[in-house]
Amino acid sequence: MVNVNGEAGRRSALPDKGNADKVRKVIGEICGLAGASVAIEEQLDGGGDQPARRQCLQVTYTGERPMPFGQWFKLVDSIDAALDPTGLIDWELSELSEENEQERTAAWAIVPAAAD
Repeated sequence: MVNVNGEAGRRSALPDKGNADKVRKVIGEICGLAGASVAIEEQLDGGGDQPARRQCLQVTYTGERPMPFGQWFKLVDSIDAALDPTGLIDWELSELSEENEQERTAAWAIVPAAAD
């Protein structure tokens, strides 16, 4: 199951969703093909009074059985490979959960859509 309708944060507080929707679609397709149950949530990276906050998509594994880190790493690597040519991700601000953490998460920072 892929939950592609994450509701984290207020919708009105999120920047233009064009790029985020494209990234969400890629993540959803890869996870669906792999049979991985995940939740995809939109978040704003940074905090406080920062004027330019980054939109992120966080993916959390929600399967019933634990996923070994090696398998999770391969899934995230597949998502990375699919997203790399799109130019929609700020790779310096994206992250993967540590190997020893119980919860498997990954977050991709979205490049803001270009102004028309």
